[in-house]
Amino acid sequence: MAEYNEELLEKHVIELINRIKRVDIVVGIPSFNNAGTIFNVIRNFNKGLKKYYPDFKCLIVDSDGGSKDKTAELAKECWTPEGMEKVVTCYKGSPGKGSAFRTIFEIARRLNAKVCVVSDADTRSITPQWTRALVDPVLYRGYGYVTPYYSRDKHDGTITNALVYPTTRALYGLKIRQPIGGDFAFSNGFLQIITRKEYWERYSYISKFGVDIWMTTTAINDGFRVCQTVLGAKVHDTKDPGKDLSSMFIQVVGTMFGLMRKYEYRWRNVKRSIQGTTTGEFKFFEVEKVSVNFDELMKKFYEGYEKYKNVWRTIFDRKTCLELDEKVLMSLPKEKLVISIDLWAKIVYEFACAYNFVKTDERELVLESMLPLYFVRTASFIREAELFSDEIADAVVEGNAGVFERLKGYLINRWDYYKNRGVEISIKNKIL
Repeated sequence: MAEYNEELLEKHVIELINRIKRVDIVVGIPSFNNAGTIFNVIRNFNKGLKKYYPDFKCLIVDSDGGSKDKTAELAKECWTPEGMEKVVTCYKGSPGKGSAFRTIFEIARRLNAKVCVVSDADTRSITPQWTRALVDPVLYRGYGYVTPYYSRDKHDGTITNALVYPTTRALYGLKIRQPIGGDFAFSNGFLQIITRKEYWERYSYISKFGVDIWMTTTAINDGFRVCQTVLGAKVHDTKDPGKDLSSMFIQVVGTMFGLMRKYEYRWRNVKRSIQGTTTGEFKFFEVEKVSVNFDELMKKFYEGYEKYKNVWRTIFDRKTCLELDEKVLMSLPKEKLVISIDLWAKIVYEFACAYNFVKTDERELVLESMLPLYFVRTASFIREAELFSDEIADAVVEGNAGVFERLKGYLINRWDYYKNRGVEISIKNKIL
């Protein structure tokens, strides 16, 4: 057996591994100050494992980030069925979701788990059936990676809807609706890939919120069978994009853009997308409504416009820059400004190229300068979808993703423009 990675695992975790030797199924939950929900999440997975997999050796792992609200204590107190194991550990490394995942992955790999499940600690709509929906495709149907498919409020998951889903679909040709959904399952073979130390040293954002899109992109491109599984409604602790999502945006989008270099040989040749396999029967549910501060989004856009407009003029194609300027200058009153999906797709592709061809120490600045445009596109969608049901709004998101596919030639042209120049861009002196 390979030696344990002492720098990742606490002593009591290593002792547990030495005692139980192996498991069939690991369910890992990354937690941080989730006292209000952690007990229910663990309880529902316990019920699901007991009901659907009574003859399998199972382990629940709570990988905690040093919670101050008794999350870890509640996780320890939660009932564990006879024959199952549970461990609560404080992960090591830099603070973030990815670091919590890495501890779970390491435990699962050392125990030679057949299936590893990870699930958000703040989910309030979880049921025992989620366990079966996530585990069965890996355990019985040969899938290497399973993503969630669920109903969400039309204003929940704005980074996914506006950016990550359409870009991932256009790049790699697979319609996976929730590439950063937070609830995943995967095989032992996939564990062998994502526990390699080299990746955790190379991609800085995957120790934080970049971990989900890194996993999904890796699974799609490294030969694993990928599917979606129906989980019903997703109700969790939502965040206002104008106030709470800036760090997540930078970490997720930075990871997604950074992986384009690695997988350029794949995405350049993808012409169209296909529907990803979905297990289970999907239907839309009425879900808890998400409140978004429209005025705050618009305020942050106009502040960003004044600060970053010269950055945008440096990295954008001239026609795209003129189109954006005209939209802004001709929009009176200001709150009526709408960034169309065609313009937004071009903007995303411009930033994808800039991120990959700017000086390395300016990459985060590229993402910071993109934030105001994400805010105004989110505000535009709020206006567009004002009278839409969640179901119709989701259909609009699908149509928007189709625009990203149609404009992929724009991405390739701009990518080749920067690539052929052979000179890195510098934007740090363009901020006003």
